[in-house]
Amino acid sequence: MSTYYVMAPPDLRDPVASPHEADRLVFIPDRFSWGAFVITIVWLLWNRMWLVLLGYLAATLTLELAAAFAGGIAPAIAALAVSVLFGFEGNGLRRWTLERKGWRLMGLACGADQTEAELRFFQGLQAKVTGTSAVSQPPAPIVRASKVIPRIGTETVVGLTLGQETSR
Repeated sequence: MSTYYVMAPPDLRDPVASPHEADRLVFIPDRFSWGAFVITIVWLLWNRMWLVLLGYLAATLTLELAAAFAGGIAPAIAALAVSVLFGFEGNGLRRWTLERKGWRLMGLACGADQTEAELRFFQGLQAKVTGTSAVSQPPAPIVRASKVIPRIGTETVVGLTLGQETSR
């Protein structure tokens, strides 16, 4: 399960009222970024992180020059270290860049993937607007021919059950 930061642009009105407004929200995962690790410069350009790109180029150039004086495999180790650092901190720097542009943090969303996190976030947001509880009771198990089919939310559990069997 991943956690996502939900960022809203400065001029966002009501994400629940309109699908167009909801599409403007950005879900930034709080995890290692393979794009930032493998192709750092392209990833920074794609995400329009100009200030971070300048800092990356300055830090990389300085570190590579210092490592070149050490000789051997030091430049390769320095490059790998910077790539790993950007892999771990890339999404945090992306969030920081959006905050500098006036975007605001609307909340956090959790899910197995981004789609599930979006569904959970908007369900909770809709529940706030309507005044209902965001955590609803799970639906009752379906009983067919004296067999209980367990459920988690709206999904049917296949395999092991989560609780005691109700009939044998």
